[in-house]
Amino acid sequence: MLLIIYAALAIIVLLFGLVVFAAFDVTVYVKVKGSRVDQYIKIKWMGLSYKFKNESKKAAKKEKKEAKPKKEKIEKKTNSIGISSWFRFFRIIQKPFIRFIEDLFRTIKFRKISCDLTYGFSDPADTGMLCGFLYGLKGLFAKRCSIFDFSIYPQFQDEVFDLRVLTNIRFRISSLLFAILRLVTNRKVLGAAWFIFKEWRKAKPKTI
Repeated sequence: MLLIIYAALAIIVLLFGLVVFAAFDVTVYVKVKGSRVDQYIKIKWMGLSYKFKNESKKAAKKEKKEAKPKKEKIEKKTNSIGISSWFRFFRIIQKPFIRFIEDLFRTIKFRKISCDLTYGFSDPADTGMLCGFLYGLKGLFAKRCSIFDFSIYPQFQDEVFDLRVLTNIRFRISSLLFAILRLVTNRKVLGAAWFIFKEWRKAKPKTI
C-alpha cells in the first residue's frame, strides 16, 4: 500500500515538474469587429497540442432580441469607470509595469506579433493619450520579436474599436512566477488596484 502511495506521489511530483519547467508554445488569435469577438488559443507542450476556440454569438443574440416585440420599460442607466480613471491607473503603475514587461522579455520568447488596431473614443484627448502609450509599447516589442507587424489607426472623430491580433510565444512557467510576484506585490500596483476598486464601487449602480 505504501509503495502505491509513494509511486503516486512520485508521478505527481514528476508531472508538476514537467508542467512548471517544460516549455509551452502558445498561439493566440483575437479578432474584434463591432460586437463580434472571435478568438482561439493553441497550446503545444511536450509534443501535445490543444486548441481552445470561441466564436462570439453576441451579434446573433442581438438580432434575435431586436426581432422580438419590444416592451415598454424604464431602463436604469448603468455607470462605468471612465477612461480618465483608467489612464490615471496606468500612469500610477507605469514604472512597475515597464519593469514587468522587461522581466517578461527576459523569460518569454516572442516569435511573432501581428496586430491591426483601429480605435476612437468620444474624447479625442483620450484617443491621443492611448495612441502615445501604444507607440511606446510598439517600440519595446519591435526590438525583441522575430516577426513584428503592428499597425495603429487612431480615429479622432468617430467612436470605433476594431482589433486583430495574432501572436506566438514560448515560455516556461517557472520563469514567469518571479516576474508575476514582483508585479502583484509592488506597492504602486496595489495602490492603483485599490483606486480602481473604489472607482468601480462609485460607478456601480445602486439597487433600491
